[in-house]
Amino acid sequence: MIDDHPDLKSFVLLVPDGAADLDRADGLSPLAGARTPNTDFLAREGVSGLMQTLYRDLPRESMVAQLGMLGWDPHLFYPHGRSSCELLALEQVRPAEAGDLTFRANLVRMDGSTLVSYSADFIASPVAAPLIARVNAALREEFPDFELHHNADFRNTLVIRGARIDPRHLRCPEPHENHGVDFHLAQLIVGAEPAGRALAERINRYLARAAALLAGEPANALFPWSASQAFALPPFAEISGCPGRAAIVGFMDFLKGIARAGAMDFERLGNGRPDTDYRAKGAKVVELLAAGYRFVVCHVNAPDEASHMGDRQMKIDSLELFDRHVVGPTVAWFQAHPKRLGGVMVAPDHFTNHRLGKGRADAHSLHPVPFCLWNGTDRDGVQVFSEDAALHGRLAAAPVSHLDLLRILGLREAAVPRQVGS
Repeated sequence: MIDDHPDLKSFVLLVPDGAADLDRADGLSPLAGARTPNTDFLAREGVSGLMQTLYRDLPRESMVAQLGMLGWDPHLFYPHGRSSCELLALEQVRPAEAGDLTFRANLVRMDGSTLVSYSADFIASPVAAPLIARVNAALREEFPDFELHHNADFRNTLVIRGARIDPRHLRCPEPHENHGVDFHLAQLIVGAEPAGRALAERINRYLARAAALLAGEPANALFPWSASQAFALPPFAEISGCPGRAAIVGFMDFLKGIARAGAMDFERLGNGRPDTDYRAKGAKVVELLAAGYRFVVCHVNAPDEASHMGDRQMKIDSLELFDRHVVGPTVAWFQAHPKRLGGVMVAPDHFTNHRLGKGRADAHSLHPVPFCLWNGTDRDGVQVFSEDAALHGRLAAAPVSHLDLLRILGLREAAVPRQVGS
């Protein structure tokens, strides 16, 4: 029986996105103020520490953090934006190849030249998808190398085949950071090199044509951003040494892209908001463990989104639901099957400081995140899980690199963890 096989150790990484926070109310962060008995159990029965997940020279975002947490060095594999990774979530679409350029492309609402909604008031797919089809049908002949693909709701991906432009040579404003700002679509994208300038002019002409086609609609313009090059990864089994099946449980398109590129299974559940289906995600983790998976990642975006909404209580609520419905069932399953316990780690991917920063990216600070690990053997005396408690953990004297997470978890062969800067 798989559940009780003594040699079949399994490992779990639980990621409450953006859970860590610099904000304090009565001396407590949202993480410290939340009731999280199951995560506290992991800290009490295991070891805690600090982990560096972000870099000064790369965007402060989840994809950078989580690539490294899963063993892929983002300095080698981050494609300078998420869009080519998110394109992989569309399994019916040909992935970006060498020389292709991709963009996240929001359907937005403009009032004249003023951006008034980065999401076209959260337009739903049944309304959005026909608008994308209209643009494709009308502009395919004039722009044969442009492909516009609908992801979900206001989110789309623009692919330019054979562009052969470094995405860093294009300046693309981010719509969610620029509400109320005036933009002329004919000049939206700016190129830094001669070839980049020529491509930027074509893209801007495409956007002007699209806006004319969408006039009077709930979404009346396209807004491309996050230019990205082709995305590829070596298989997870190859870089991790994982001897069996591995899966990611989550919702975000970039996670599905990572899973597909890295030859991992992906289970799409819930949504990216605080009202996600925590219970279904926790149940899926247990189901995969019972099926013999050796490594399971479960990502919950809710704390990050609550932070960006500036709602401390919502962030606390999301952390409590994560603890009850994701961490709790995972702990209970290993308690019922102790021979299967390899390691369970809870680690946010980054800080999301809900009262700091002028925009979403500004809220992601470079501080090392707290983490805790339960493997049934190692303990360090820390009693609860929080940013401040983790400072007293065995692995807190100097932050470890997220590139060492798999070794610390026990999935890779034991090695001395690298410290940041070593």
